[in-house]
Amino acid sequence: MEENNYKHEKFDDCFLCNHPTIKHILVGVLVFLGAFAAFYVVSDWHFKRMLSPAYQMRQIDRAMMKREKSFDKMERRALRQQEWLDKKAYKAQTDLVQQTAQFIHVEKMPDAYRITIDLRPFDNNEKNIEITTQGNTLTLKAAGEKNVHHKKEILRYSQTFAFGEDIDTENITKVKEGNNYIITIPFD
Repeated sequence: MEENNYKHEKFDDCFLCNHPTIKHILVGVLVFLGAFAAFYVVSDWHFKRMLSPAYQMRQIDRAMMKREKSFDKMERRALRQQEWLDKKAYKAQTDLVQQTAQFIHVEKMPDAYRITIDLRPFDNNEKNIEITTQGNTLTLKAAGEKNVHHKKEILRYSQTFAFGEDIDTENITKVKEGNNYIITIPFD
């Protein structure tokens, strides 16, 4: 058991014990070599992992999923924008229909049809209204210009009326009374 007990006296002739600077240098070199070996092993594992086909496939899959998500996001954004534009166009169209319903009135009288047009949206000028007939149909075209929020908007309106009775297209009368333009279409 005495062999297991360490006694420094037995190693007094040790080279490193007599030269502590060399001892420190060698310990530093060994620590550096150990750290380099550990770094080399870890970097080798890392590069082998990065260059493996399975790792590459996972990276490609992630990139494709990321791109797919961004395309989906762009598509949803474009869809929302298209819906917004469609709603805006539908609202403008319904507003135009409501506006036209406000300035054109058709009445059936005992001896004729009477169409009353409010001229204010059409620059208060009866020359901006064109009437054409063909058989029992009457086509009304009108145009006007108005300033809204420092912009000029052009209003164009066209409507065709089909009458059930035979009408006398030769004796159509057109009269301007104030802001109204009254068209009278007698029966045949």
